[in-house]
Amino acid sequence: MKIGLVHILIVLSFSGVLISAGTEMNTTNSNFDIRGTITNVLSPSSIVVGMNVVNLDGVDPSGLYRFTYSYLMDDLKGYYIGKDVFVKGNYVYFDLQGAYNSESINEMIQKEIMDLRDQQYYGWLDQSSYQFYGGYTGFRVSI
Repeated sequence: MKIGLVHILIVLSFSGVLISAGTEMNTTNSNFDIRGTITNVLSPSSIVVGMNVVNLDGVDPSGLYRFTYSYLMDDLKGYYIGKDVFVKGNYVYFDLQGAYNSESINEMIQKEIMDLRDQQYYGWLDQSSYQFYGGYTGFRVSI
Protein backbone atom coordinates (compact mmCIF):
# COMPACT_ATOMS: atom_id res chain seq x y z
CA MET A 1 0.00 0.00 0.00
CA LYS A 2 2.79 2.44 0.90
CA ILE A 3 4.68 1.59 -2.29
CA GLY A 4 1.55 2.21 -4.37
CA LEU A 5 1.04 5.56 -2.65
CA VAL A 6 4.67 6.51 -3.33
CA HIS A 7 4.24 5.60 -7.02
CA ILE A 8 1.09 7.70 -7.25
CA LEU A 9 2.83 10.68 -5.62
CA ILE A 10 5.80 10.35 -7.97
CA VAL A 11 3.51 10.19 -11.02
CA LEU A 12 1.48 13.18 -9.81
CA SER A 13 4.56 15.26 -9.09
CA PHE A 14 6.08 14.33 -12.47
CA SER A 15 2.88 15.22 -14.30
CA GLY A 16 2.78 18.51 -12.34
CA VAL A 17 6.27 19.31 -13.66
CA LEU A 18 5.14 18.58 -17.21
CA ILE A 19 2.03 20.69 -16.81
CA SER A 20 3.98 23.64 -15.39
CA ALA A 21 6.58 23.35 -18.16
CA GLY A 22 3.82 23.49 -20.76
CA THR A 23 2.20 26.42 -18.99
CA GLU A 24 5.45 28.39 -18.99
CA MET A 25 5.85 27.80 -22.70
CA ASN A 26 2.31 29.05 -23.35
CA THR A 27 2.86 32.10 -21.13
CA THR A 28 5.39 33.35 -23.70
CA ASN A 29 2.71 33.17 -26.38
CA SER A 30 -0.22 34.35 -24.24
CA ASN A 31 0.79 37.99 -24.71
CA PHE A 32 -0.45 37.73 -28.30
CA ASP A 33 -4.00 37.82 -29.63
CA ILE A 34 -3.51 35.35 -32.48
CA ARG A 35 -0.95 32.76 -33.47
CA GLY A 36 -1.25 31.39 -37.00
CA THR A 37 -0.06 31.27 -40.57
CA ILE A 38 -0.36 34.05 -43.13
CA THR A 39 -2.75 32.71 -45.75
CA ASN A 40 -3.14 35.80 -47.94
CA VAL A 41 -1.92 39.35 -48.47
CA LEU A 42 -4.85 41.59 -49.42
CA SER A 43 -2.83 44.81 -49.60
CA PRO A 44 0.45 46.06 -48.15
CA SER A 45 -1.50 47.12 -45.05
CA SER A 46 -3.88 44.15 -44.76
CA ILE A 47 -3.03 40.47 -44.37
CA VAL A 48 -4.98 37.34 -43.51
CA VAL A 49 -3.73 35.18 -40.63
CA GLY A 50 -5.63 31.91 -40.67
CA MET A 51 -9.19 33.17 -41.17
CA ASN A 52 -8.61 36.60 -39.53
CA VAL A 53 -7.96 39.82 -41.46
CA VAL A 54 -5.34 41.99 -39.76
CA ASN A 55 -5.09 45.66 -40.77
CA LEU A 56 -1.46 46.60 -40.16
CA ASP A 57 -0.81 49.82 -38.25
CA GLY A 58 1.88 52.13 -39.61
CA VAL A 59 1.89 50.78 -43.18
CA ASP A 60 1.21 53.42 -45.85
CA PRO A 61 1.71 52.46 -49.50
CA SER A 62 0.54 55.83 -50.86
CA GLY A 63 2.86 57.49 -53.31
CA LEU A 64 3.79 54.30 -55.13
CA TYR A 65 3.29 54.13 -58.86
CA ARG A 66 0.91 51.45 -60.13
CA PHE A 67 3.74 49.23 -61.36
CA THR A 68 5.71 49.69 -58.14
CA TYR A 69 2.61 48.79 -56.10
CA SER A 70 2.10 45.66 -58.21
CA TYR A 71 5.76 44.73 -57.76
CA LEU A 72 5.42 45.20 -53.99
CA MET A 73 2.28 43.02 -53.83
CA ASP A 74 3.98 40.21 -55.76
CA ASP A 75 6.96 40.44 -53.43
CA LEU A 76 4.82 40.43 -50.26
CA LYS A 77 2.71 37.48 -51.40
CA GLY A 78 5.76 35.50 -52.41
CA TYR A 79 7.57 36.11 -49.15
CA TYR A 80 4.92 36.27 -46.42
CA ILE A 81 2.28 33.69 -47.39
CA GLY A 82 2.86 30.50 -45.43
CA LYS A 83 4.90 32.15 -42.66
CA ASP A 84 3.93 31.47 -39.03
CA VAL A 85 3.25 34.64 -37.05
CA PHE A 86 2.04 36.13 -33.78
CA VAL A 87 -0.45 39.00 -33.83
CA LYS A 88 -0.72 41.62 -31.07
CA GLY A 89 -3.40 44.20 -31.86
CA ASN A 90 -2.57 45.38 -35.38
CA TYR A 91 1.11 44.41 -35.25
CA VAL A 92 2.41 41.10 -36.62
CA TYR A 93 5.64 39.34 -35.68
CA PHE A 94 7.34 36.25 -37.13
CA ASP A 95 6.93 33.12 -35.01
CA LEU A 96 10.49 31.91 -34.53
CA GLN A 97 9.60 28.54 -32.98
CA GLY A 98 7.83 30.00 -29.96
CA ALA A 99 9.85 33.22 -29.82
CA TYR A 100 9.44 36.34 -31.91
CA ASN A 101 11.55 38.99 -33.59
CA SER A 102 11.26 42.43 -31.98
CA GLU A 103 10.90 44.07 -35.41
CA SER A 104 7.31 43.73 -36.59
CA ILE A 105 6.28 42.75 -40.09
CA ASN A 106 4.57 46.16 -40.17
CA GLU A 107 7.98 47.85 -39.87
CA MET A 108 9.54 45.54 -42.48
CA ILE A 109 6.80 46.26 -45.03
CA GLN A 110 6.91 50.02 -44.40
CA LYS A 111 10.69 50.00 -44.85
CA GLU A 112 10.27 48.16 -48.16
CA ILE A 113 7.67 50.75 -49.25
CA MET A 114 10.05 53.60 -48.38
CA ASP A 115 12.88 51.90 -50.32
CA LEU A 116 10.61 51.46 -53.36
CA ARG A 117 9.52 55.12 -53.19
CA ASP A 118 13.16 56.20 -53.15
CA GLN A 119 14.00 53.90 -56.05
CA GLN A 120 11.08 55.01 -58.20
CA TYR A 121 11.96 58.68 -57.68
CA TYR A 122 15.75 58.48 -57.63
CA GLY A 123 16.85 55.59 -59.75
CA TRP A 124 14.51 53.19 -61.39
CA LEU A 125 12.21 55.66 -63.11
CA ASP A 126 13.50 57.22 -66.30
CA GLN A 127 11.68 60.59 -66.20
CA SER A 128 12.21 61.35 -69.90
CA SER A 129 10.44 58.26 -71.24
CA TYR A 130 8.39 57.31 -68.16
CA GLN A 131 9.63 53.77 -68.28
CA PHE A 132 10.27 51.67 -65.21
CA TYR A 133 13.38 49.53 -65.09
CA GLY A 134 12.85 46.27 -63.24
CA GLY A 135 16.11 46.30 -61.36
CA TYR A 136 17.76 42.91 -61.11
CA THR A 137 15.67 41.21 -63.81
CA GLY A 138 16.36 43.82 -66.46
CA PHE A 139 12.82 44.00 -67.83
CA ARG A 140 11.43 47.34 -68.99
CA VAL A 141 7.76 48.28 -68.75
CA SER A 142 6.02 51.51 -69.70
CA ILE A 143 3.77 53.00 -67.04
